[in-house]
Amino acid sequence: MEAHRSPLPGDYERVFQTGMVVLDTNVLLNLYRSNERTRLDTLAVLNKLRDRIWVPHQVLTEFWRNRESKSVRHHHSTKAKEVSVALDRVRRSVGDAVDRWVKDVRLKPDEDVTQRIQEGLKVLGETMDGLRQIVDGQAQRDALSGTSATHTDPVLSALEPLLKGRIGEPLPQADYDKAVQDAQKRADDEVPPGYEDFRTKPPEQAAGDYLLWLQVLQEAERRACDVLLVTGDVKKDWWTPRDGDILARPRPELVNEMRDIAGTRLYMLTPGELLTTAEGLLEGLQVDEDSVNDLEQLGSADREEDAPEGGWTRQTLDLFIKELRLRYQAQAKVIIAAAANDGFVDRATVYELAGYPGDRQLKGFTRPVSTVARELEDEGELSGEEPFLLHTIYGSVTEPSWATGFRIPDETIPLLRESFEGGPLWPVSPRDVVEPDDGEMKGPERGDE
Repeated sequence: MEAHRSPLPGDYERVFQTGMVVLDTNVLLNLYRSNERTRLDTLAVLNKLRDRIWVPHQVLTEFWRNRESKSVRHHHSTKAKEVSVALDRVRRSVGDAVDRWVKDVRLKPDEDVTQRIQEGLKVLGETMDGLRQIVDGQAQRDALSGTSATHTDPVLSALEPLLKGRIGEPLPQADYDKAVQDAQKRADDEVPPGYEDFRTKPPEQAAGDYLLWLQVLQEAERRACDVLLVTGDVKKDWWTPRDGDILARPRPELVNEMRDIAGTRLYMLTPGELLTTAEGLLEGLQVDEDSVNDLEQLGSADREEDAPEGGWTRQTLDLFIKELRLRYQAQAKVIIAAAANDGFVDRATVYELAGYPGDRQLKGFTRPVSTVARELEDEGELSGEEPFLLHTIYGSVTEPSWATGFRIPDETIPLLRESFEGGPLWPVSPRDVVEPDDGEMKGPERGDE
């Protein structure tokens, strides 16, 4: 029953005084994407809580990886450009529609109605230009200057004293490798957190939520204190649904795991909820309501960006397999073999298809799939929303940490069959598979064994 209990204000007050306030990556990245008012309010709250703050090393890793993306450090200019593109699209669409109408009804250029239409289009263009100037001006006011270099970045300047001595150590390599494997196993059984990411991301990147969670569990056990995790990630593998005006709660499985491992209690708040809660409990804080709304809107935008707009199509799969076969024939053969076997290929078949010796491990076997996907995404051929194409399946009675096989997403099975069934690659034969010549698969890699 304890795992399902709604937190009380006194619970948060206790954590603020004696517990550990853990910041997720999005809390730090929001400092770039927020406007100045929200940025200052967030920093004011974090500084009030600085003695209780702790940041997992996984958060720091993700922070540096995402800082350079257009959606973070260039957030305001990127959003302004999106508006500009949309305005241009509307102008062209209206102009084309009116031109077609003029031609369809056979209006002559010198007619009065034609001249009035041209005047209206001119006014529309001037209105669009005015809107663009307003948006660009606001983007310039909200954007941070000096972020191009780390020594002039105002966000880094504010975070450095705040987080000094409050960042966890990285996992040792062996522990990291095991954690990535554990994350995959948990995802297969839909054990929170992070299993949602395994549907759309490469394994090592998808394991990020579990790596963060593992580090939080370890630090909570070391300190023997309650934990407040502040995160803008509101996927269902972290949270129970919100009930009316009651704050959402962490998944009961997470509360129970925190209790079982660390003997302490887990609480969670979104960045906007942190500002509201802190203002009500900490003296000397006054948070602008618009700052809370700003953070909630950023969270909503993140959810829209994370929601898949589209998956694999026959055309994108054909292109992907073609590129994969040019350099990594073993992986291409395994994917097609999986499609012929209801989405799964066992370990023995992989060795046969790839022509691997029996003592070779399968570490790094899915890495070429990540490489080709990333390159095609950079070239604009893939959207980046396609589910990762080849997942490692772990676990057997005698070898629980070894890959038992590989699985492809269910939705790709009919598409691959449509393209390859009856063709030269179907059924798959191991005799034409060659080793990659770049050495990428020959050494131990993270995440696949």
